[in-house]
Amino acid sequence: MTVFGVFLINASPSHALEGTEYQIKGAMMVNFIKFVEWPEPTAFSDQDTIVIGIIGQDDFGDTLDHIEGRMIGGKQLTVRHFDSLSAIDACQILFVSRSETYRTRAILDRVAGIPVLTIGETDIFMQSGGIIRFFLEKNRVRFEINPSAAASAGLKLNAKLLEIGYLIK
Repeated sequence: MTVFGVFLINASPSHALEGTEYQIKGAMMVNFIKFVEWPEPTAFSDQDTIVIGIIGQDDFGDTLDHIEGRMIGGKQLTVRHFDSLSAIDACQILFVSRSETYRTRAILDRVAGIPVLTIGETDIFMQSGGIIRFFLEKNRVRFEINPSAAASAGLKLNAKLLEIGYLIK
């Protein structure tokens, strides 16, 4: 098993998060919630939950099971798995698995203009209008951000998040 690392937001370089690739990606997705502002009013703002959706192969294992029920900003986290495109707009965060490369554009088209933070892990993901993409660099999980895709979804990204991610246009 390979151990990966990443620097946490608000952490010094000596306090890097370590774990498997998908443990780190899961922790980062949860951390992103604190640095994204969803528009008001939305159906989400009236709910007591934040839904993290996963479409495609779930490589997280039990990593996301540990966040089920956790509270962030007064809202309870829940994880849902999607096989089809029909309900993916019913979440606030959508992780698009590498296994969905063949239909990435269709997935992103389905949530276009809806306040859903899309997160992926393939090169085509960003080219298709995704907001955040994970990638590996020197055994560290990094991420790039497309601020214009976030703005198109009606999401405001905190400056701290923009400072530590690689920005793309």
